[in-house]
Amino acid sequence: MIESIKPTDLPSPPQTAINVIKACSDDSVDFSIISSIVTNDPQLTAEVLRMVNSAFYARSDAISSLNRAISVIGVKSLRNLCLCLSVKEVFTASDFDSGFLNDFWTDSVFRAVSAKHLAELTGKDADECFTAGLLQDFGLLILVYLYPDKISSWYSLRQLTPDFRLSKEPAVFKYSHVDIFKMIGQQWSLPASIVDPISAHHQCQPGEFSDVCQILNAADWFAYVISSENVEEAAAATKKQLAQSISFSEEKVDNCLAKITASVSQAADALGIDINQVTDYEDLLKQSNIRLAEDNLDIQELNWQLQQTMAERDKLAQALNQEIELATEIQESLLPDDERLPVYGFNLPARQLSGDFYDYQQLKDGSILFCLADVSGKGVNASLLMVKVSSLFHCLGKYIPDIEKLIRMINIELAETSIRGMFVTFVCGKYNPANGKLDVINAGHLPALIVSEDNSLRIEAGSMPLGIETETVFKAESYLLKQSSLYLFSDGITESHIDGKELGLQGLIDILKQMKALPGTEKIKQLEEMFKSAATSAHDDMTLLIVEGN
Repeated sequence: MIESIKPTDLPSPPQTAINVIKACSDDSVDFSIISSIVTNDPQLTAEVLRMVNSAFYARSDAISSLNRAISVIGVKSLRNLCLCLSVKEVFTASDFDSGFLNDFWTDSVFRAVSAKHLAELTGKDADECFTAGLLQDFGLLILVYLYPDKISSWYSLRQLTPDFRLSKEPAVFKYSHVDIFKMIGQQWSLPASIVDPISAHHQCQPGEFSDVCQILNAADWFAYVISSENVEEAAAATKKQLAQSISFSEEKVDNCLAKITASVSQAADALGIDINQVTDYEDLLKQSNIRLAEDNLDIQELNWQLQQTMAERDKLAQALNQEIELATEIQESLLPDDERLPVYGFNLPARQLSGDFYDYQQLKDGSILFCLADVSGKGVNASLLMVKVSSLFHCLGKYIPDIEKLIRMINIELAETSIRGMFVTFVCGKYNPANGKLDVINAGHLPALIVSEDNSLRIEAGSMPLGIETETVFKAESYLLKQSSLYLFSDGITESHIDGKELGLQGLIDILKQMKALPGTEKIKQLEEMFKSAATSAHDDMTLLIVEGN
């Protein structure tokens, strides 16, 4: 006995039915006694006579007396009739949500008719199999009665294959329908010929009732086909299962399902059970095929739409690439190229558009104004901000030779119009070739390097990047650039991999020292070639600027 369920929690059939079942199971009980037990219950008597005269039993002559009914159908069949008729009386529609009983009994009657049909094909007791088929899921009805809040889960379980459903029931109801039916069988004193095959029909083993067990298992799969929302898929799974379990061909399964669906309504009428209308199996397949064809049309429509979308995407991508190519040309045109000045640079974008830039120009007094900047982020946003900073520097630089004032004005403009927290690390300087004086401001950028043959000097950042605060103070540092070179570069340079290793700041210094004796044009050429080879695996723009001292 399952501890948390008491016998009083379980339903009981009418007392007359219990008396009939017990009497029919006792070989010593006289035929007249059994007849009198049924006769004492006028309602049961009327139900038995109605059922044996129904179209489902297809008898040629009418049976008007209970004694004749018993003599025609036999004591065992009478027991089964009483059991079937009594089970439907255990619960009423008021015990469940609307429509549930109809759904449940539709499945149960379909199992019963399936079991009867299979029994007739294999020469087994058709009445016994019909009764067992009707009762084989009765435990699940009791579980829903005991746990009414789980009724929606029953509809989900109903869509599963029989064996998978059995494995999932304990997670929903704590017990399986087989567990509950074993309790019912004991409490109602049901015969072993009913209880044993129902208890084992999911895992049939050789034994006295193994044939009935196989029939009930097959009936469960047949019912799965009709209750499934995807008839085609369920039928395919059922055919595969029954080919293994009872050696049924696909054609035989189709023939059985067609005959069973045609008889279910008659069986329900004979039992006096209200069920849903059962569509003929062939019509179900047609409806399924129509849905499949409609789905295929939907898929074809989706494929066509996808092709159109992809064509539109390709068209837009082509237009975008053309726009990006034009933007790249514009960016490249912003980079200076004045061979008269001792300043050299290159820019290698990680993508088509760069967020780095450098610029330089000669002022009226002969000094050279220069800068190198790295905009936060990558792609179009960074490149657009780069264009703005480059334009501000180039235009304002012509009229504001004081680099402290120049960078302050650029910073105010960027900070007042900043978007999504973007900023710019910036190195700005002015170099006078006549006297070698160098003024430099490093705003949040990597160190600038002054490299000579035997020494190197780092010019560290003295303030935060541009575009963060309008009140930032920028102070220039002064140096003497003679017999040495100034190098400005973005982090894509130091983070690049040369010979399989990250270069780093010290690695860059070592390379620059080795090149000190070379002219500026040769230095920039060799450096650009070196970093181009590393650019194929680069994740950041690489920009470098050289200012050559006298």
